[in-house]
Amino acid sequence: MYSHISRDERAVIADGLRHDESYAHIAGRIDRNKGAVWREVKRNGGRRGYRAGKADRRAVRVRAQSKTGSRLVERDTALATRLSGSLEPLVSPEVVAKEEGIFANAVYAWIYRSRRDLLPSLPQRGRKRRIYGSKRSKNKGWTANVRQISERPAGADNRSRVGHFEGDTIRGRNGALLAHTDRKSRFEVARLVPDEGADASFVALTGDRHLVSAKSFTYDRGSTFALWRMVEEATGAKVYFAGPYRPWKRGTNENANGRLRRVFPKGTDFGTITQKDVDRAVWTMNHTPRKCLNWRTPCMVYGKCCTSA
Repeated sequence: MYSHISRDERAVIADGLRHDESYAHIAGRIDRNKGAVWREVKRNGGRRGYRAGKADRRAVRVRAQSKTGSRLVERDTALATRLSGSLEPLVSPEVVAKEEGIFANAVYAWIYRSRRDLLPSLPQRGRKRRIYGSKRSKNKGWTANVRQISERPAGADNRSRVGHFEGDTIRGRNGALLAHTDRKSRFEVARLVPDEGADASFVALTGDRHLVSAKSFTYDRGSTFALWRMVEEATGAKVYFAGPYRPWKRGTNENANGRLRRVFPKGTDFGTITQKDVDRAVWTMNHTPRKCLNWRTPCMVYGKCCTSA
């Protein structure tokens, strides 16, 4: 069955093009036909080359505009009104569609596309169901050959050496924070980024004087960190990944992100703050004595102040 190229796959394509890989080789990494990769680059590439974040945004915009004139329910206001009034958990879209003389798939597509507020009216309330006993498909693409968290060096696992960072993004409106926490010292580095795309995160990471001298990084498997090979090349540090859906494996960074959320709660509009605002919060964190550090500050244990050159 055909499926559209995903954001994760676009990150793999961008990574492959930067390494001068052939379309056939990139296609093999994401289990696609090389023609699909060629069309994706031609369709969504820009004047400055193919960039995963911009390509994904362009694809989403084009798909949203592609069929607006031919969608059955959106073009018929009276039909949409009747459908929204008939749907309820005990009356399935199949029944409603039969009464209206249309296909049930048209009703489901309309709900997921334009009326997600009606999801509670569906029999399963919009939840995806999986056949009992079946397994989710294995990860493909850029996650196929990543280093596991169990492979980290002893200095990272036992917190005996500084320079081993855990990282993640803190999501908000109109932007995000790329946050890294040193495992031993709890030293915090946070950069304001325009989005959670792999390109923006790579630029922010390689532009920070503390992170470019790190010994290792540990991340989750979100597409934000799909350019991990480029991170290794730029910093010389190894990159490791926790297992899927195991955020507690990066507990140091998770705890620090919770502290940053006290200043930047969920829903924060990052378009209204500056890097100086972020730096002030990080300075406070790095200069506050911590019980786990025997009441020393993260800067003292890390051996370098967060404001030093």
